[in-house]
Amino acid sequence: MSNHKVVILGGQGAIGSLLGRLFTHFGCVVHSVDKRTQGVRSDCYQVDILNPTADSGVIFNEAKAVVFALPEAVAVQALPWVLSAVGDDVQIVSTCSVQAPFYSALKAAAPGQPFIGVNPMFSPSLPEQKRPVAVVLDSCHVSEHWIEQVLKQADMRISRMMPEEHDRVMALCQALPHAAILIFGLVLAKSPLDIRTLATVAPPPMRTMLALLSRILRNPIEVYWDVQYENSMAAEPRQELLHAIQQLDSIVQAGDQTEFGDNLRHIAQQLGEQLDISAADCQHIFSTLE
Repeated sequence: MSNHKVVILGGQGAIGSLLGRLFTHFGCVVHSVDKRTQGVRSDCYQVDILNPTADSGVIFNEAKAVVFALPEAVAVQALPWVLSAVGDDVQIVSTCSVQAPFYSALKAAAPGQPFIGVNPMFSPSLPEQKRPVAVVLDSCHVSEHWIEQVLKQADMRISRMMPEEHDRVMALCQALPHAAILIFGLVLAKSPLDIRTLATVAPPPMRTMLALLSRILRNPIEVYWDVQYENSMAAEPRQELLHAIQQLDSIVQAGDQTEFGDNLRHIAQQLGEQLDISAADCQHIFSTLE
């Protein structure tokens, strides 16, 4: 795959920059396309992806892959332009946090176009070694893809899944915890108590929740909006979260300690061996905060 030309739309963003570096280390020739460019490098093109000029399609000449490192809605809108400029053997790569809508749009427009999704499950500001990445394919029973080789060379942990499966997993792995943290933040923001006083006496669980909330608040709002809004499958866990809050409140209001304990034991049973693994993770986090 050495010397493969890879065009990254949104190449100056966090995900685009991460993948650009990984492809470069693999021996590919990377070209970045963005509304903004840094410096005057010859491999960077300043293009309004949603309003490209008539001659901008030359960017894709001889490209082996085009990476859509863009928000979901922008990626879908940019798809017709890209497909009009590339051959039917050019690899389309989606980095969307929600994969099914882009995949459906691609297959409706070009059923035979090669597709792979890459969703890093960590902040691009962190080292990628040993980090998990979701790889989305038409079928999980195909041989290893050359883009998977790029990710493996970077020592990332790959989990294969299909588009709808990916979005269902993300609804629980991303949308649900983010929603729970945001609800915590909304309640906290309405409290009349001074946050400095709360932080002074906060035990490790509270400090951990504050840390998670603060991380969300420090990052771009669009990231967390896309996780909730673009994934239609996220609605169900949000509703389940609301139902669970009402259920907990009902149990406590009724003074039913037996049902409270039964629920905790059921949760522990469902976690299985993950219970001990996650308990150890928690101990590690708390030891850092103490």
